[in-house]
This record gives sequence, structure tokens and C-alpha cells, in this order.
Amino acid sequence: MKKIKKIVLFLPNLLLIISCEPKDKFEWNAGISAPIYYGASGPFVEYFYKGKSIAGASAGGIEPGWGMTSGGYTGGDIYKSVPDSISVSWICDADGIQYKVGHKLPREKMLSLFKNKIVDSYGEKLAYSQIVTGFAPGGNVTVWMKRGGAGTEVIRFKANNMGIWKENDKSYKKYVEEHEKVSEGFKIANIFRYFHGIPYSVWEKGDKQYKYDLGFSSEEDYKYSIIYYSKDGSVYFLDSTPYFLKWSNRFIGYPKNPNPSHLLKLPVQMDLIWHSYDKESRWFEGSVVLPQNLQATFEKGHYDRMIVTIPKDTGRDFVEGVIYFVNKQKQDEVMRFRLGRFNDEQKKLMSPKYTLPKGFVVPKWEGRIPLQKPTDLEYWQEE
Repeated sequence: MKKIKKIVLFLPNLLLIISCEPKDKFEWNAGISAPIYYGASGPFVEYFYKGKSIAGASAGGIEPGWGMTSGGYTGGDIYKSVPDSISVSWICDADGIQYKVGHKLPREKMLSLFKNKIVDSYGEKLAYSQIVTGFAPGGNVTVWMKRGGAGTEVIRFKANNMGIWKENDKSYKKYVEEHEKVSEGFKIANIFRYFHGIPYSVWEKGDKQYKYDLGFSSEEDYKYSIIYYSKDGSVYFLDSTPYFLKWSNRFIGYPKNPNPSHLLKLPVQMDLIWHSYDKESRWFEGSVVLPQNLQATFEKGHYDRMIVTIPKDTGRDFVEGVIYFVNKQKQDEVMRFRLGRFNDEQKKLMSPKYTLPKGFVVPKWEGRIPLQKPTDLEYWQEE
């Protein structure tokens, strides 16, 4: 009898715990983002519901890739209301301008997304667990909701131009100039901007996505890695087995698309690494700038795959490869490229790092701060 009483006494406590579960509150964190090579300094975001702050995030400086999250300070309860407004501020690395704004959020749309859970291939339910705010040049802001590696855009808006950050601070300007002279990261970003400009409109309108996939093929058993960048500063990584296509049937038979549901942006540049498993372990790498009419070519040809191919290592200080657009009826050459062999003793590439397509024209620079033309840039250009 005493045992039964204990159970009866426990039930009210259990019901009390269940009744305390949050209603219309979800487990989510705040994230921040910026385009690769067009970073944001001091980004800060704060989310509100009915005028009350519920979460926020900040960092010293970021450029993880558009839509990708970066580390930084985040705050808020575990279970939070869906925000109805947002406040942002940051300093744009590309133009040196400080931006700030408060803006309403589409709360009903976000609430619907939080309630919408999907089941993955392992039978697990996936829910949206992050609200990410992106800071881009020109005061352009994008907000996404993310679950797993996928994101859904919920709103885009413009922040207010608050003026040039520390415009009259001579010591700050001197610090920036000295930093840029010695920073390897700045040199790489400067070359990227030199090749691709500063496409303000792509952050205002959004970079178009296409249903296609990527592949890699080689005659030899070599390991590879491809990082490719889209116009808006998104970053994609390609280095896993499902993307490898056997040389003998890279076109014939047309293997099934490994990710048929992918919606991807088109690349403007690729960083490639290719090296052997044998005793010599010859290592090749380089950056390939894609043709500037790539989007028009892709849309006109109705392609559904891009393939990067490298035939074999012929023992020279570089290897040559070809990029193709492919569909079930045809395979069309996009461009040829070179990767330089890395010399371990000299610690350098034995061929220029960059490949440019034929007919490439350096775009007009639209940024407020004059672009520093690279003085030591070496490249091989397709004829």
C-alpha cells in the first residue's frame, strides 16, 4: 500500500514538469556569416520578440563563406521564442563603411519552418536549430534558418550607411596599412577581388541556384580535393568518394547523379589539390578562374553536371586538366587548366598558381577603397 501511495504522489510532479514544457518556443542558436574574401569586422546581431531581447551573436571579424556560420559569442536561453525583429551592425572589410539597422522579421514564416521537421535517411527527425544572419558589402543583409547543413532564406534587407569607420583616425589607418603588407590572407583576398570585382548586386538579388552536380575523374589512383567559390562568396567542398567517376565511363553510360536534389550556385573560381598514393607522392595544386560567360553557357546548354578531369601525371612540373559541362546527350569542354607540382625542398609550386580562361578581362572595380593591383601575380592562361 505504501508503494502505491508513492506512485500517486509522484504523478502530480510529473504532470507539473510536462506542463512546464515551452509552447511556441524552440531550441535554436544565433549564427553569423559573411562572404569569403569580403569579410565583416565586429559583426553583431540581436533578435527580439515583442521588444524583448531573446538572443544575439558577435565576433571580432569573420568571412567563413556566404551562408556558413562562424565562431563567436552567442547568447540566449535554450528554448526561445521565434523573433519578430532584428538589429544588426558591422564594418565592411571591402569598403570600410559601418552599417546599422533594425528590421522586422517574417515571424509567421519562421514559426512554420520551426514546426516543419523532416526525417533523414537514418530515420532521425531534423528540425531547424539555427538562425543565421549574413553581413555583405553594400549594407546587404540576409537571414537564413538552418538545419543540418541545409539553409532556407527567410529575408533580405539593406542596412543604413553610418559613414566611414574611423575616417580621420591616422593611427588606425596606419595599423591597417601595415597589417595588409604582411598578411598572407589579405594578399589572397586581394587577388580574388582583382579577378572577380565586388558584385554588390548579387547580394541584393541573390545568387541563382541550379539543379546540377559536380564530379571528378582521373586515369590514375590519385587523391583529390576541390574547393569552389560562387559569385556571392559561398564555398563548396568536394573531396569524397561519391563524386569520383571512373575514367572509362566518365561520359559513356553517364553514371547516376550522386546528389540529385542538390541546388548549387555556379563557381567563379576553384582551388584544386591532386596527389598520388605512391612512394613519390607527387603533389599538385592551383587556383582556376572560370570563364566569365559560364552562367550563359550553362543555361544555354541545359547541363546537369560539371566534371573536373585530370588524365595522368607525365612527370613534368605541372599536370593539365579539362573541365566539362555534361548531360546525357553531350559533353562540352568549358576550359583547360594547369596545376603546379609542389617542390618539398624549395617549398614552392613549380608552375604558376593561377589559371585564367582565354579571353578573360579584369572587371571594373566598383568598391569605395581603391583596389591594390597584385604586383607578384603569376598565372598561366588558356590560349
